[in-house]
Amino acid sequence: MRDGDWYLGYFSYDNLPGAALTFGRQSSGIYCLTEPTVTFAEAETGEAALPGEDGIRLGRDYKRTATVTFELGVDGVDGPIDRHWPWRSRTNGSRIGDWSEMEQILARINKKDLDPEERVSEGVDMLRTVWDADGIRRRSTRVAWLLHRRAGRTRRLIGRPRKLEVAHSRLERQGYVPCVADFVSVDGRFYDEVEKTVSMWDYYLGSRPNRPGRPWWAPIGGGAHVPSRKSVVVEQRGRLATHPVITIHGPCKDPKVSFPALWSVQLAMTIADGAFVTIDPRSWARTVIRTSGGTTASVADKLTRASPRLAEMTIPPGMWTASLSYTRSSTKTMDGPKVDIRWRDAYAWW
Repeated sequence: MRDGDWYLGYFSYDNLPGAALTFGRQSSGIYCLTEPTVTFAEAETGEAALPGEDGIRLGRDYKRTATVTFELGVDGVDGPIDRHWPWRSRTNGSRIGDWSEMEQILARINKKDLDPEERVSEGVDMLRTVWDADGIRRRSTRVAWLLHRRAGRTRRLIGRPRKLEVAHSRLERQGYVPCVADFVSVDGRFYDEVEKTVSMWDYYLGSRPNRPGRPWWAPIGGGAHVPSRKSVVVEQRGRLATHPVITIHGPCKDPKVSFPALWSVQLAMTIADGAFVTIDPRSWARTVIRTSGGTTASVADKLTRASPRLAEMTIPPGMWTASLSYTRSSTKTMDGPKVDIRWRDAYAWW
């Protein structure tokens, strides 16, 4: 992406195509007529009047969403906006707006034989298909991401595309149609594009953790073997609190991941070898899923009473220590758990 680019994407589900649409600059064929506006929803306040006296009692306030509004121009004068037109892929895994085959597709199209009105109609058709988001709107856990690059950095909003208004323009015959489109985020946080990961482990395969692409006998760094790492530092460099995703790989019993200065989460269960549990407290997920042998099941009931609510599992900006504790469930000396903690730094603006 280049400065000024916008990108809307989501995965393919239920044999319906996903999206990978880059827009914003004129070269994309779908460009911004004006700078997009971001509207933050007014906070829902919990204040109440004091009976029999002046003043109010302040309560708990809730922040909601951020809405990005685009005024777009769909321009088919110079070429087709839908780079796959007229060969549209509708197989599972395809992505509307993906331009990876742009040169190959354009080589097949004789531009002189295409009418600008037809090209812009195909472009509006593609834009509405992307904005309808049929593949993700049927499940609450399926979301889209809106990326924007500015000042050399890329950040994203998580949410879904919403309103799309298309105007019938006199310039349609010349290959131009104006549109207005909205994107609504789930929590108003702007996440860094780079997802950070740290790992903890405590198992002894050749006296050190087995990592793909590296022999079990190869030493780390200066030759020191590291068979166990049960504490790590999580550095959250954003400005707002963010939710970490915790994945616990077996074998182990009653695993507990602690942020001593913040909170501790524990599962009262045994995780078998080859299985793993993913604790996802992000607002669009809020799930605890065990995956074993290609099957998944919710194990949210295995969270102990001392564990926080998923909504409260946040990491504020700063450096925090995470630690792992558990009970061994395997008699093999080479077996043990591994924990991955993933997060994105969160900000209040692009």
